[in-house]
Amino acid sequence: MAPDELFSLPFSTPALDRAGDRRKDAKWLAEAAADPSSLVLVLRDGATVPIQGGGLLWSPAGAVVDTSPQDWIFLGIDDAGRALFASEGAPKESVTYATLRDLGPTLGLQDADAAVEAVALYTWHRRHHFCAMCGAPTAPAEGGHTRHCESCGTDHFPRTDPAVIMLVSDGDRCVLGRRIGAPEGRWSTLAGFVEPGETPEGAVAREVHEEVGLDVVSVRYRGAQPWPFPSSLMLAYEATAAHGPLVINDEHHEVRWFTRGELATGMADGSLTLPGPVSAGHALIRSWLA
Repeated sequence: MAPDELFSLPFSTPALDRAGDRRKDAKWLAEAAADPSSLVLVLRDGATVPIQGGGLLWSPAGAVVDTSPQDWIFLGIDDAGRALFASEGAPKESVTYATLRDLGPTLGLQDADAAVEAVALYTWHRRHHFCAMCGAPTAPAEGGHTRHCESCGTDHFPRTDPAVIMLVSDGDRCVLGRRIGAPEGRWSTLAGFVEPGETPEGAVAREVHEEVGLDVVSVRYRGAQPWPFPSSLMLAYEATAAHGPLVINDEHHEVRWFTRGELATGMADGSLTLPGPVSAGHALIRSWLA
């Protein structure tokens, strides 16, 4: 199997009809929220999702009584034609909760798409209660996909911060780093945010030079992954650089070149671990090893 066939990023497959045309239809949203067939994903603290049997635990709309349907976020319409919403409620002792990092690629495509949308939007709502133009309070609108300021009339939209994550290699060796704050023995790819006025490819070259002192000669785009921790879009690349000495900045304990054999040996004996399987870094490293 070719490396491209092995490369996949969790959360990156659109599988849910988000029905954006319905978000401004207040009458339709109210009817959908009252429909017994509609389902609600009740998050805890806006960041952890209820699970059951390896998938998400959806509640019938009529069973969610501790929050008002007016406060629900409309996620879309599933394959069965049911409206899906997200709500935020108090944790229940009878329910198991998990983070998206924990669940990773185990969720089905529709569940993954809905969960990422729900967590990303609730995170945004929790951080943007006030208008950036006039400072007045804002309120959710359009099924939870905007916040509106009654004072100055400004509509605010969810933000997504583009970031690049890259596997740097000279063909036979790749560069990995041990980030400060990461678990002992965890080696990962380089990454950083795209700056204003910068292309993703420009960010790859800049970040690689800043973090390890190498000059990138080519980049290859591999894919994108929504990353709601809290609001990023990870753009995955492979970057080529000539083999040379590495410098280290204040983001890493250590950076070094690895051959495929060194990586495989370290993973086998447990002296080296990779980022979790939910991350783009994991997919990039696995694809390079293949």
